[in-house]
Amino acid sequence: MIDGRRLASEVDQNYELQRIALENVERIEIVRGPVSSLYGTDSLGGVVNVITKRPEERKFDLGLDWGGHRQNYSFTYDSGRVGKAGFTLSGTWQDNTAQLKASGLTYEPFGTRQSISAKLDYRLSPYATLDVSAGYMNENTREYAMRVTPAQTFQANSNDLNDRYDFSVAYNYRKQDKTFMLRTYMSDYYKKLIIRRMDSTLFNYAESNRTIWGVESKYSFGVGENHLVTLGGEYRPERFRGTGVVTGQNQFTAAYEGRNFAGSGVDISYVGLYAQDEWQISPKLLAIASVRYDGSSRFDSNVSPKIGFTYAAQRDLRLKLNYGQGFRSPTPNHLFINSTVQRNGKWVTLTGNPNLKSETSNSYELAVEKDWGKATAKATYFINKVENMIEEAYLASNSLRYQNVGKATLQGLEAEISYPMGKRWTLSANYMALDAVNDTTGNRLFNRPRQKLSARLAYDTKKDWLFNLWTEAYADYLHESSPGVGTNKSYMLWNLSGEKKIGRNTSLVLGLNNLLNYQDDDLGLSGIYIHGGIRARF
Repeated sequence: MIDGRRLASEVDQNYELQRIALENVERIEIVRGPVSSLYGTDSLGGVVNVITKRPEERKFDLGLDWGGHRQNYSFTYDSGRVGKAGFTLSGTWQDNTAQLKASGLTYEPFGTRQSISAKLDYRLSPYATLDVSAGYMNENTREYAMRVTPAQTFQANSNDLNDRYDFSVAYNYRKQDKTFMLRTYMSDYYKKLIIRRMDSTLFNYAESNRTIWGVESKYSFGVGENHLVTLGGEYRPERFRGTGVVTGQNQFTAAYEGRNFAGSGVDISYVGLYAQDEWQISPKLLAIASVRYDGSSRFDSNVSPKIGFTYAAQRDLRLKLNYGQGFRSPTPNHLFINSTVQRNGKWVTLTGNPNLKSETSNSYELAVEKDWGKATAKATYFINKVENMIEEAYLASNSLRYQNVGKATLQGLEAEISYPMGKRWTLSANYMALDAVNDTTGNRLFNRPRQKLSARLAYDTKKDWLFNLWTEAYADYLHESSPGVGTNKSYMLWNLSGEKKIGRNTSLVLGLNNLLNYQDDDLGLSGIYIHGGIRARF
């Protein structure tokens, strides 16, 4: 989500975070576990909310970054407060050249991505603001992959053309313990996919358009001295049209290079109402309870409750206990797609399943948090019981279909620590042990590790030097290497970055990603990447 708004995007959102201009990001909020009680569908596993910057002071930031196969340019202009108004404008331009495997296929899409966004913050009164934002993104990328058909196997070249338009208007009011928000927004995503043989002969063409329009409101207010109540709701109609879907409705024909491609569409509307109560039962015990009702023009209604307790046993020791139910409704792609997609370096046919049911889950979590001065640590044991999990399943080596996994269990332990080692050094680490099993078959779920470790060591002089050394280690990552066949992979990636100020407002930046040059064609790991650039503020 961007500033709490949903984005129109594809089902496969692997590249969605890469589309966000970090130069315009104030912070990223991550809520783990099911939060369908507040956000509705799609939040079964958690929510990532990217908060963009508000106008603060007049400045112009410029970033330039070059590497062996990537170029990145970005800017952000902040007008500062000019009377009652403030304005920010930011943009990025990225260009990636092809990285080829020994087979001649590409590790990842290559090409250009451009984006621009603007935000206006106008103060109507000391307590009320009007926020207007707009954004545009354009992508023109390519990939080389193998196409498998019953008759033959050949190398194909795909061209992906994507455009997205976003617009939002919000009224916000805040006074003492009362806050109110009313917002309307629109996100419009256009996609064209052109697949050719290497001799430029057209193999397939697809186009689609997904539009989300939403109206939402939220009101928080205090009740007595110990309760903070939040009431909210949303109405969200979605429109989907495409040649790569078969719905039997809203049929049309798209012409490309003398060929006609049949298309269809579907319209689905969603409505949600929710309530939350933050109850300070005693100075040491806080309870948060929430519940949400979701209805849809296509799917059964759903009620999602959640309750959590935080007990401050001591000033520096907290115990947390949470239970929640989550759900995820199938998207139009899940239901109706009939298109060519790239999986493991091969172009295969992916078909939807109009009989899919919504995913549902019951989640339990027990956590302990401890502080030692500025150091903090947390350990969490979690169990997620999922029914009707939506997964891709191979029908043959060249075709996939969405299906429901009857029952699955994801459980494990997560531990994290942040430890300042003096004034300049900071160590942080996160460890997860995961057991993810299809309860119907007893087999492990694909594309998940048994263990994962992330750690970072930072050195900051607060004046002219900043270094970061971080690693990601995966143990027994079960990669689906071929239809229904998994390969366990264990590996560790090291990364190093440094920033040196060379003037009052200018810094030099150097980065070494995948420092030890680890390569794995199946996982798309192409080896070391060295890049450098300049950051300047005017």
